[in-house]
Amino acid sequence: MLEAYPSKLLNTTLQMIFATVQCFFIALAAERDLSRWKLTLDIRLYAVIYSGILVSGVAYYMQVWVIEKSGPVFLAMTMPITLLVTIILSLFLGEPVTLGSILGGLIMVGGLYSVLWAKRSEQVHASKQQMAAPNPPPAEATQV
Repeated sequence: MLEAYPSKLLNTTLQMIFATVQCFFIALAAERDLSRWKLTLDIRLYAVIYSGILVSGVAYYMQVWVIEKSGPVFLAMTMPITLLVTIILSLFLGEPVTLGSILGGLIMVGGLYSVLWAKRSEQVHASKQQMAAPNPPPAEATQV
């Protein structure tokens, strides 16, 4: 998609618009009382603005940037780190952390590093094969 539409900002904007439309219809089905939809100048409004602009917008933009720089495999493999960050922040905020979430985080990080190790090994093997392959002579040298 980045090859057809190289503008990361336009890509992020379109993604956010379609996500907003989808979430609107889901929210409409989940909460039918329209009086609960009103936002007043309090913490709820600030939470919506923070979540909409910083969490969603900046996160999508950064994801597109990472895909452009290092490929989709790297982005997919860094997603389990969000679980670890959540667990660490839960410890600091005093929320209960279960053994299952800790073990799940360790398994996800183990999977992350095994995939990254395999990808690196694959790249090293491909570069060794490329260096071992004989180079054909230049086209001008073969014409007599």
